[in-house]
Amino acid sequence: MKYSYLLIVLLFCKDLLSQKDTLVFSKTTGDQSIPLRPYFRLLEDDSNRYNATKLLNTPELFGNIAGFNTTKPNNVFWLLTYIKSNENKDVILSFKNLSYADLYILPDTNESAIEHHQAGAFRPKQYINTEDGRFHFYFKMAAGVTYRILIRSHHTKLYKPILDFELSSVYQFTKNKQKSELIDFWFQGAALFLLLYVIITWAITRFRPYLWLAIFITGLILYHLALNRYFVDWVFPANPILGLRLTIHFLHLAIVGLYLLILDFWKINTKHIALYRFGKAILYGIILVSVLSFFILTYSTNFKIMSQLNGLFFLVQAVYLLRTLMLWKTFDRQERFLAYGVIVYLLIAFFVTILLFIIGENVFSLFALLSGIMIIVISLLFLTGINGKLWENQKQKTLYLAQLNELQLQQNHLLEKKVSERTNELYRRNEHIELLMNELNHRVKNNLQLLYSLNSLQLTNNKDNYTASVLKDNIARIKAMMLANESLQIDNYLSDQMISPASFITEIVEHAKTMFTQPAHIQLTIDKNIMLNATAGLCVGLIITELITNSYKHAFPFQKKPQIIIEMKQKESLCNIHYCDNGTKTSLNKSDYGFGLTLISDLIRQLKGHYTVNTENGLTYSFQFPNPS
Repeated sequence: MKYSYLLIVLLFCKDLLSQKDTLVFSKTTGDQSIPLRPYFRLLEDDSNRYNATKLLNTPELFGNIAGFNTTKPNNVFWLLTYIKSNENKDVILSFKNLSYADLYILPDTNESAIEHHQAGAFRPKQYINTEDGRFHFYFKMAAGVTYRILIRSHHTKLYKPILDFELSSVYQFTKNKQKSELIDFWFQGAALFLLLYVIITWAITRFRPYLWLAIFITGLILYHLALNRYFVDWVFPANPILGLRLTIHFLHLAIVGLYLLILDFWKINTKHIALYRFGKAILYGIILVSVLSFFILTYSTNFKIMSQLNGLFFLVQAVYLLRTLMLWKTFDRQERFLAYGVIVYLLIAFFVTILLFIIGENVFSLFALLSGIMIIVISLLFLTGINGKLWENQKQKTLYLAQLNELQLQQNHLLEKKVSERTNELYRRNEHIELLMNELNHRVKNNLQLLYSLNSLQLTNNKDNYTASVLKDNIARIKAMMLANESLQIDNYLSDQMISPASFITEIVEHAKTMFTQPAHIQLTIDKNIMLNATAGLCVGLIITELITNSYKHAFPFQKKPQIIIEMKQKESLCNIHYCDNGTKTSLNKSDYGFGLTLISDLIRQLKGHYTVNTENGLTYSFQFPNPS
């Protein structure tokens, strides 16, 4: 039993020794930040029944802070201590994470009034004094005066409240703050420069991994600003709770960019389809966790549960990332830079997640610095890999283009060679065809000349009038075919070759005059612009020949002044031929014309034309046919 009493006495003495009384703020401590926790006495107000005036006058209500532990972290806690300065001093009382903090200062002087300050992470800006900040209080201390310092702490994030109050001079606090802000802004400036470079590069190259990297960097920049409280003070000073709720969503945005980059840059869908589907599931999971985090913070402000939920989901992500890193052998040199960045991300995230479950909210003060390092280091590793991949793609593209150009040159060379060979072959064939056509034309001319000569010899030796008439008809027809054939250019003998009828019809007329002794005046009016193809020209020549022959044989026996008029004109696509003689016959008898009339009808039918005949004043023969030339 006596040992039990001794143990209780020792523990009481330990508490007495651990609890300090008045803090003396002297020159020796003025350039240092002094933790106030050893000087505090604490009172837990679970029903919110105390006020500052009562507690400042009844310090006996407070107990020792050493070994204190609470089961309800969102209770109100009152902290009491005494501070004295040996000289006039402007001091700063600062803290880090409390949702709401109220400072009450009461000097131990006559007729002194209580000085009240408000601050805290959730405190709207309008309730914070101009000299104070969201996480610090400013007040003046007079030399030799003892000040009662009473702090009301109410932490609603449901983390265990961290009573890390510190006292420092204004100079030392400002110096430390400027140093911290300089580091933060250096990280932000470097990150913004990287983001600008990535966005410009993506806009120029349209290489999709740059877009995912831009999303990743943007999310981390916003997350870093939110963790360091700049985002709330700049954007939501009057509603800081809303700004703090968005902090986790900025991290989710960065993680979405990370997974999009991994799936796209590593081509997971071609390397491991199951991992690709798992990665897409994690993307949907991030969206789900982000929605759950929003509802948790909106309806309960339970930041602890929200952080633990995200920490557990990170473990799922870590399993996936470690599994993808097992594809290391399939990564090329550029893809491994991305893997280095993922490893750094995993190490930092593992470290922060473990500390989150061990020490709670205080880890975010450390992670504010780590997030800045993570932005720069990971982004540089990712950017190195992406740039390398882009340069490699450009190099491969240049190589492929060179190979394609070389292949194109080879194809062009082969094509030119084939074209040259084909051209030479066609040239030889054309020469052969031209030779055959010349030979054929000569044979046709010779055969027609032979027929013409044979009929002419028979006409000379024949005394029978009927036979002589038949021979003259044949001679005229053969001559017409000879003249049409001669009008063709043998060096360009084509089926659609065009010839002018004016020249060979004139020769047909002159030849007819030599065949028949009776003179006749023949008037020719032929449009020289008319062009006929070879078939039409031959048909027209034979028709004119038949008409002239028939006129000489049947129209002029009793005509003293025989006359023939031949007109040939073209209007639009129709060729019109008008033939007229002043013969004495008043009717057209088919028996008089015989074969000639039948031949004319067949020839006009071949030309797809039609004709009319009038015998009132001699013979008038008009016909027309289509001639698209």
